[in-house]
Amino acid sequence: MSAIPARRRRRMIAAIVTSALSVVALPGGLVLGANSLLNDSGGNNVEADATAEIPSTFVELLAVTNSRNELASLALLSVTPEGKGGTIVSIPVGSATDAAAGEVAMRLGDAYAQGSVDALRFEVESLLNITVNIVDDVTSSELAVLINAIGMQPVTLPQPVIDTDAEGVATTVLKSGATTVSPVEIAAGLAASQANIAESTRLPQVKALWNAVARGGVSVAATNDTTSSVAQDADSSSLLAQLTTSQQFFTALFSGEVDVWQFGSTLLTDAQRNPNNLDLYALDGGEVLMVMASVAPGALNLTSNNIAVMVDVPFNSTSFAREAVTRLAFLGANVVLVRQIADLPTERTTVYFNDPLAKSEGETFVDLLGPLEFQESADVISGVNLRIVLGNDFVAFLGAGAPSTLSTTTTEP
Repeated sequence: MSAIPARRRRRMIAAIVTSALSVVALPGGLVLGANSLLNDSGGNNVEADATAEIPSTFVELLAVTNSRNELASLALLSVTPEGKGGTIVSIPVGSATDAAAGEVAMRLGDAYAQGSVDALRFEVESLLNITVNIVDDVTSSELAVLINAIGMQPVTLPQPVIDTDAEGVATTVLKSGATTVSPVEIAAGLAASQANIAESTRLPQVKALWNAVARGGVSVAATNDTTSSVAQDADSSSLLAQLTTSQQFFTALFSGEVDVWQFGSTLLTDAQRNPNNLDLYALDGGEVLMVMASVAPGALNLTSNNIAVMVDVPFNSTSFAREAVTRLAFLGANVVLVRQIADLPTERTTVYFNDPLAKSEGETFVDLLGPLEFQESADVISGVNLRIVLGNDFVAFLGAGAPSTLSTTTTEP
């Protein structure tokens, strides 16, 4: 394994320093942390009570294997605090593991091949800076049982899904174009991978198939008005205790709205980071942090002893959320929660604080966030030092050519 525990605290900062800070449109499908997570009524009041908490969220790492017992697809299943619905986060199996100075990164798929689910769990937790509740590897037939409740689903595939079987023969699992597929066919598609073919060519098909699973899960909830296998009045600790199997995770997902996000990835072609010319991909640290802080804040680990920040985004744009968390992480802050709020944006980005020391540190954020307005608040959020509500000034700041950290490098000891 390529990561060491002492470096996990610093992982996201190092990754984000090397991330591009341009404002680009990310793939659709992410619903940033809903207002209901903190039961708040909008941008100014966290909640009626004096103290709120970062919501607990529960995460499964699901590995789908092919007929050659290789990792074909990889996803995080994140369930909402209520145990009803959640998000499927698709992770490229060729994602580069985090490597210490002087070490060479490997593919997540290779980590699984070398050390099974234990090695895979370690590398994913290290790469995404999260704690996974359970991990499971499933075959095509096992996955079909888990998603059987969704029934037949429409799907449009930009290219055919091709698999290489155990004898090395390439076979077409699903044809390209619009079609209707069964849970068995969806599972077969997610368990298909073609030997010696770049993973980037199949990622659109993988996302389309997970979208079909999510669409089917929503229809299950709407048709059956079902609840998860977890009692609705259970608190977070008892909820976590009951989510111990893949079937329970899917039952919880299929009890509410299900979203899908697929991490963007960049093929590594330089000899320094990919000396063996593997089908190896770098994830964007800013995107990873934005997604994890949105859909699984309870799974995030702190990266430093600096202040903890939550970000409220009054824009229907994930690019602004990504920019904000990227810049905050570069400044050394721990981004612990990202939410999309329904309030109309104000002109100035507002920073709510109840600790003067936290305010002093927040005042240093102006160079990368633009103009800030500070307001003292009596609301207390456990585990959060500052709550930042993005305003129109932040958007204007980006458009005016905000300072970038692209020329800055970080060397880990």
